[in-house]
Order: sequence, then structure tokens, then C-alpha cells
Amino acid sequence: MPDTVSKTDNFLKAIEKYAEEQRGKLRTEAEEFQERELNNAEEEGLKEAYDLVQKEMADINNEISGNLSKAEADSRKRIFERRKEIENEVFEKARKKLVEFTDTDKYSAMLSESAKNISSVLKNEDVVLYVRERDLRFTDSLKASFGRKCEVAASDSIKIGGITGLSRSMGLVADETLDTKLAYQREWFYEHSGLTVVEK
Repeated sequence: MPDTVSKTDNFLKAIEKYAEEQRGKLRTEAEEFQERELNNAEEEGLKEAYDLVQKEMADINNEISGNLSKAEADSRKRIFERRKEIENEVFEKARKKLVEFTDTDKYSAMLSESAKNISSVLKNEDVVLYVRERDLRFTDSLKASFGRKCEVAASDSIKIGGITGLSRSMGLVADETLDTKLAYQREWFYEHSGLTVVEK
């Protein structure tokens, strides 16, 4: 019977040894599985964190770009408005100077010269020279400068001074008004002034 007990002990020891090996193997596999899962979870967490950071960065960049675009547009608008104010100030001063000029002796000489210029363009006999109401006082000198028959009449459209000649039969207008000359100067100013306003 001792052989049987010995065999049984050996058998139990072998089973115990096998069970211990299996436990060790399962423990190792469980640890490896847990480590893999932790690594996967860590990688996934890092990827999610990276994706979140990228999205936040993109949102911040978009917000900054939007704010910069709005700030640039607002700045350009303010600069344009200031440029317009300066332009209006310049041309208001010029208009006042021209109005002052119409009270000088040189103005009546300019009107006479304008009447001669219009006469050389409008050659028919139906010419009307239009002037400001207060310039009707120059009617005789304008007719003399024109050099032939013409009519002189007041026009409400001439605010600063000068003459507009009209020949209905020719269908032509010759404009020698200071109003138009100032308007042309404004157009020239737009194209050539190089005026820029810089914000500080």
C-alpha cells in the first residue's frame, strides 16, 4: 500500500505543480492583458487628448482670425472715414477761397475770358450764357467779350461762379463754371493725391 500512497502523493504533487504552473501562466497572461489594455487605454486617452487639443487650437485660431479680420475691417473703415473727412475739409476750404475770389477784380476778368472761350466753341446765334444771379451785373461786359449776339441769364445750378454756355441748335453746352472746375479737381484728387491715413 505504501506504493499506492506514494503514487497518489506523486500524482497529487504533479497535479499541484501543474495547477501552480497554470496559475502562474494565467497570472502572467492576466498581467500582460492588463498591461496591454492599460497601454491601449493610455494611447486612446492620449489620442483623444491630442484630438481635443487640436480641435481647441483650431477653434482658437479661427476665433483669432475672425477677430483680426473684424479689427482690420473696422480699422480700414475708420481710415476711410478719416480720409473722407480730410478731403471734405480741403475742398470746403477751396470752395470758400473760390467764393472769396468771386469778389475780386480778377473774377470779372476771368468771366470775360470764359465768355471768349465759349464763343469760340458755340458759334451759332442762339447762345445763352448762364451765370449766378449776382453775376448778372457783368451782363454788358460778357456780351462784349462774347463778340456777337447772345443772351445772359441767371442759373440756380451755379453756386460758386463762372459761366455755362448753351446752344440749343447745336445741342452743346460749354461749362466754364468754378463749380465744375472744383468738381474736376476732386476727381483728380481721388486719383493722384496719394493721401493715406495711418492709425497710431
